[in-house]
Amino acid sequence: MIRARQRRATIKLREKLIDKNARRLQAFGSFVRDFVRDLNHLSEDGWAVMVEGKRDFRALRELGYLGALATIADFTRHGRDAFGESAKVVVLTDLDREGGVLAARHVKKLLHEGVRPSLAERRRLKFASRGVFLHIENLSRFSETETRIRVP
Repeated sequence: MIRARQRRATIKLREKLIDKNARRLQAFGSFVRDFVRDLNHLSEDGWAVMVEGKRDFRALRELGYLGALATIADFTRHGRDAFGESAKVVVLTDLDREGGVLAARHVKKLLHEGVRPSLAERRRLKFASRGVFLHIENLSRFSETETRIRVP
């Protein structure tokens, strides 16, 4: 009798934790949708986005980002021309330590090229993820599936 009560209590506790985690993931998915919408608004105002690599590039496109987008390799090869007409760039590197080092290094390079960099969106994403999410390429996993766009 006591063991049965303990099992039911344990099951209820697990269900509450699962519900809490599901709500948290759903809230982060809503944030991702709004985040990409805000990036699109910034692109309409002449901003471009710079990400670390091809997978990050693809993930943002799948999420519906339509603006100017370049990788660090594109910027290294083509300089300011990698961003087209944009004179302002959102630096969106991964949220881990290495991504922070890359962001700082490339902010200096962007300034040297005469481009205005911004880390505000990266900080906003880092704050919203609360350390659970670290890589831009995995961003689409946390988004709502109906907001995704299939990229070949």
